[in-house]
Amino acid sequence: MFSLTACGGGQDSSSGSDRPSVADIESQITKSSGDQVTEDQSACLAKTYYESDLSDEAVRLLVEAEDVSKISPEDLSKADQKASKELYEPLVKCLTPAE
Repeated sequence: MFSLTACGGGQDSSSGSDRPSVADIESQITKSSGDQVTEDQSACLAKTYYESDLSDEAVRLLVEAEDVSKISPEDLSKADQKASKELYEPLVKCLTPAE
């Protein structure tokens, strides 16, 4: 679904960071995935990205991209590439139907 993935920021919006909000991330996921993900799945994905170790810049790249499928590892720093790999399992878990 997304080629951009990773883990860790935190939710302290008063820190003055430029990290997009969970709502901003969720909006982009919904826009780019259409009806391929449910509301619960997109909320889970957004929270996972928000709390990830991805830099604010990488999360902004995800939110501002016209087409997230065109984001490549070369667009990310080495640290973000590593963080992206760590997101694979948590993101898959968001997409797995609850039993």
